[in-house]
This record gives sequence, structure tokens and C-alpha cells, in this order.
Amino acid sequence: MVSARPAPASELLQIMLLLAGALLFLSFGFTEMAGSDMWWHIAAGRELLQTGSLWMVDDWSFSRHGQDWLNHEWLADVIYYGWVSAFGLHSLVYWKWLVVIATFCLLQRALYRETGDAIAAFMAAAIAAAMAAPFIDVRPHLYTLLFYCLLVYLLLGQKPRRWVLGLLFLVWVNLHGGFFFGLMALGVLVFPWRRLSPAAIRAALVTGLICVAVSTLNPSGLKTFLYPLVYAFDSSSPYRGIGEWHSPFSAGGIRSPLFFLLMWAPLLAVLYLLPPVRRVTGVPWEGLALTALTLAMAITSRRFIPIFAISLALMMAPLLAAFFQQVRFPVTRYAVALVALAFACLRLLPYPLQAAPAFHYLTAEYGYPEDTIDFLQANQLSGNVYAYFNWGGYLHWRSDGQFKVFIDGRADTLYDAEQYYHYVSVMAGKPGWIEQVEASGADFMLWPYSRYGGQEKLKALLGTGRWRALFQDSVSWIAVRNDVPLPAQPALPAESPMRELTRAMVAYRNGAPEKSLAAVRRVRAEIPWQKTACQLEITLLRSTGDEQGAEDVLWDCLGYFPTAMLR
Repeated sequence: MVSARPAPASELLQIMLLLAGALLFLSFGFTEMAGSDMWWHIAAGRELLQTGSLWMVDDWSFSRHGQDWLNHEWLADVIYYGWVSAFGLHSLVYWKWLVVIATFCLLQRALYRETGDAIAAFMAAAIAAAMAAPFIDVRPHLYTLLFYCLLVYLLLGQKPRRWVLGLLFLVWVNLHGGFFFGLMALGVLVFPWRRLSPAAIRAALVTGLICVAVSTLNPSGLKTFLYPLVYAFDSSSPYRGIGEWHSPFSAGGIRSPLFFLLMWAPLLAVLYLLPPVRRVTGVPWEGLALTALTLAMAITSRRFIPIFAISLALMMAPLLAAFFQQVRFPVTRYAVALVALAFACLRLLPYPLQAAPAFHYLTAEYGYPEDTIDFLQANQLSGNVYAYFNWGGYLHWRSDGQFKVFIDGRADTLYDAEQYYHYVSVMAGKPGWIEQVEASGADFMLWPYSRYGGQEKLKALLGTGRWRALFQDSVSWIAVRNDVPLPAQPALPAESPMRELTRAMVAYRNGAPEKSLAAVRRVRAEIPWQKTACQLEITLLRSTGDEQGAEDVLWDCLGYFPTAMLR
């Protein structure tokens, strides 16, 4: 990409900027997101090891029970479950952080190798990480970002090693559906932009065909190819209505403010038309082509913004290098590196490296019906549960098929449009929704207490005389049909902080603030960062006029994790 390379940066300068990059990239790994898919991925890893088969059928729903399930991310699921088994559930944040650091450090190294400017490489990779940050959660899609950067590292300015690329795609196709984009990026990266000849084109074609052939080595064969293609371009699929598939210009959903600032940055490609710029940088054809491709994808669907961010770094890095090459004095470069290192440390400073509070907020662990599932298991109940969509995977992880759901986050790898529209109608509370739930064959209904019309739905169910309330915890309620047999004296779950949190929330809802405050303080004595407990204690103190006490609790909770969710 660069025709007039500067002298290589000193080893110390490279190390300083790589360390600054690693710390900065880590700080971008603290995005809070309700990781609903994470739960069923862990459960699927357990299921794969239990059955010993890569060809999965559904055992977790009552609407598609026994049907084939296209689990094209099976290897990611096994890794998830293996990691959790070895290191514990909360340690998944370490997996996430390791993948994020590896991804953008690879990008930074590839950019340095091609531009020869360590500062430009750091800045371009940092911008990419910042733009991608809102989409970084505990899901297999992180493997696509990692493998895309690995592909760039292996091919940008390098001679392709076919056996290495073949191994990369063999693993990638079994980790995540983003391998399909990887094949597209491969075509751009191996194309002989600078030495165009029939022999070079033939060699690139052979490399591509080998990687395509290797990618068929997955449990579902060509179906794995068709799935990401159909899902990305079939606008009629109801699952495209899920927020992450919307255009970034649509209201709601995940937002990346930096994308709206830098979506115009590809226009800087016109600078490569200037002879003085070309003499210094050359023309980064790969970066230009990948930026154009991924920008079109990102405008169509916001979930492609992270790969656009990486592609934009390939286009921008040579221009940044041309600018920073004007900085001739080594002391100035070291000063820039020190500022970068200080900024990365300051940005990371408020965030915890302790797994438990980080996991609690990064996955919105506080938003799942933990005590309700404890209650169902304490009473050895089982059956069909019409559950809130985002809780389906959590039920799979906790019950291993004991509670079968109507629909969950596996989307159109298993469910058809009919099931999705059925759920959307119930969620919206459209006329006849109760009859829809009953006709589905559900024995129970599990729903958020304070969201999606939770309290109104519960009243409507009870008003029919065909349902009765069974249990409620801090975030959910569960109702049961009258004809479902129950224990004569249902047992309460074993004592736990979540049991205490249920007491605190029920007392608050029933107008007993003193009792609620005593219970919530017992919760925070054991889990001081528990988000629901923190907010409830703050609310209770404010209701009594103790503003200083409320502020003290707020800042104590923010000391464990600087979330914007507490007020």
C-alpha cells in the first residue's frame, strides 16, 4: 500500500503503541447488552456433548419439537460450554475481552506492517474498535470480526498460504455464518490488483475455490452457505424485523454514533487520485474495495457496521501514515505514544476486571427470571411455557428441556414465520392473544412484570378464570392453567440473594417500604453490585427524603460498574 515507506519504528515505540492499543481495545469490550443468545449457545454446547452428534433436532420448544435445527455455529457452542465448565459462567467476560483484544491488535499489526507507521496503525485500529464497540457482546459473531482481521493479517501485502487459509475457513465455517462474508473478503484480498495477469488471476481463483471447497466441510453442507445469504438478503423474512437487522437510519435498536460521523470518510478515497498522495501511499485497492462493499452492507443492516469499521481502517491507514510521516522528531512520536497509553489507561480505569460484576452488567444478568426458575425447579414442575422471547435461551440453559418454550432466539434456524407472527401478536396484546396462547398448547406463561404490558397481561389472564398466578420474582411473573396439576403446598426456592431480592421487590410493590429496604440491604450485603437491588435501594431512600443516602448508594454501586442504567 505504501511506496515510500518511512524508517521502521523503534521496538520500544511499537511496544508502547501495541500496549496502548490492547488497553484501549479492552475498554471497548464493556458494552452493556442483554445477551439473550448467549444462554442458548452455552446450552447447545452442553446438548452437543450430551448427544454426541453434530446433527441437532429441537428438544427445547413445544412448537417445533423434534424438527431439524440448523445449528451452523456448533463449534462456537462447544467452546462456550467448555469454557464455562472449566472456568465458570461469569468468566465468559474474559473470553470476550481476549477475542476483542486479539481482533484489533491483529488489525493494528497488519496496518503497521503495510504502512510502516505505528501511530497511524494505532489510530486507524482504535477508530475501528470505537465504531464497532456498541455491537460487541458475548456472541459468536465476534469470531467473524476476529477471523476477518486474521484474514487481513495473512493476506494484506503477503503471499497467500493456501493450507493456512484452508484451515482458517474450515474453523470459521463451523464457528459463525460470517464465514460467507469472509469468502467475499478473500476474493478482494487475493485479487492481483498490482500485478494483473492471467497467471495471477488463475492463482487467485484456485485459492478462492480451495477455501470455498473447505467451507463445505460442516454438518449442514451447502445449507450453511445458503442460510447467511438468504438471511441477509431476504427482506420478506419476519426475522429481519429484529432490531439488529434494521438500517442504521431506522429508529431504535443498537446505535453507533461514530458510524454517522465516519460513514462519509470513504469520500477521502478521492485523495488517492492526487499524484503526491499516491507517491507516498500507493493506492490501497483492497481497502477501497472492501470499504465500498461493507458500507453498502452497513447501510442496509446495522449489524454490518463492525466489519465496515475494520474495512475503513484499511482505507484510512495509508492517509494517516502520510500525515504522521511529517512528524520527523522521535521525541514527538514517543510523546504521542505516551498520550495514547495514558488515554487508554484513563478510559479503562472506571471498569472492573473482576468477572462477576462485569458479567452482571455486560449481559444484563439482572434482567432474567432467576428466582422464578428456582421456584419451578424446587417444585419439580415441567411443561410448555409461553415465555418472553429473550428468556427462551435462559430457560434452556437452566432447565435443559424441562421447560419447553414456544419460540426463542434461534430464529429462522428453527422457527418459521407463522411462529414469529404468533409471538409478535401476543407480545403486542392484540385482541385474541389469550386464546392464541391457550391454543398453542402452553401450560404456563412467563412474562416480564413491568415491561411489554406485563401487569395488564397477568390481570387479563386471571380475569378469564382459566388461569391462576403461580409466582413472581423481581423481574417476572408466571401463571399456570387451572387444569395443570400442582403440589398441594408449593415449596419456595432455597434461600439465596435472589430469593431475598424477590422479597424486597414484592414488599415494595405491596407498599411496605421498610420491609423492602431491610431485604434489599441483605441482598447488597452479598452482591453489592446487583443492579436491581441498587436501584431499588436508591428509590426507597429517595422516597423517604434521604437524598444523601441515595447518592451514597448510587456512587457505591457505580464503583463496581459505571453503568448508565442506574439513576
